[in-house]
Amino acid sequence: MRFALQPAPRFGSAPFALSVHTGGGPGVGQTAQDGLSDTIDLAKAADQLGFHRFWMSEHHAMPALSVASPPLMMARLAADTRQIRLGAGGIMLPNHAPLIVAEQIGMLEALAPGRIDLGVGRAPGTDGATAAALRRGTGSAQSFDEQLAELIGFLADDFPQNHPYSTVHAVPGPWQNQQNQVPAAQHQTPLWILGSSP
Repeated sequence: MRFALQPAPRFGSAPFALSVHTGGGPGVGQTAQDGLSDTIDLAKAADQLGFHRFWMSEHHAMPALSVASPPLMMARLAADTRQIRLGAGGIMLPNHAPLIVAEQIGMLEALAPGRIDLGVGRAPGTDGATAAALRRGTGSAQSFDEQLAELIGFLADDFPQNHPYSTVHAVPGPWQNQQNQVPAAQHQTPLWILGSSP
């Protein structure tokens, strides 16, 4: 799988692309519903103003942040926006099975073709006890590098023939298109690695 940097298309009048990043947080005296509603309003405004990207980060057990699942929020925002790219900045890969992440991103790409970004990181996005509750001991033994390699394999449906997951396919994804005899997706979701990750 190859990743190439492409210049950002410009929708507004700024001489460079502007983006937004949020944790979707309520303030003191606000409910989670208030914080998420504010996030939706912010995404709509950014879309209308010609911002390039709107990213959300995964956090758990933090009173000021309500986006525990960027893919869920991205699905909502895909319906409420028209041109802005939506992304996870990022999904904390040790908290999730790479296959699940690939399938969720495949669904989002099918809902909003060419508008989805995937940023992943290795941090827990929370405190140690909450990380242990999220992972249940299953993901912590596998290194971030291994998880990342699996994620890339599932996104591209490109495992070596002798790999244990060579017959496992992320759906939606390239394998499903091939099986259903439809053209490959025109857009490939860009994969970003957070700067604090290896």
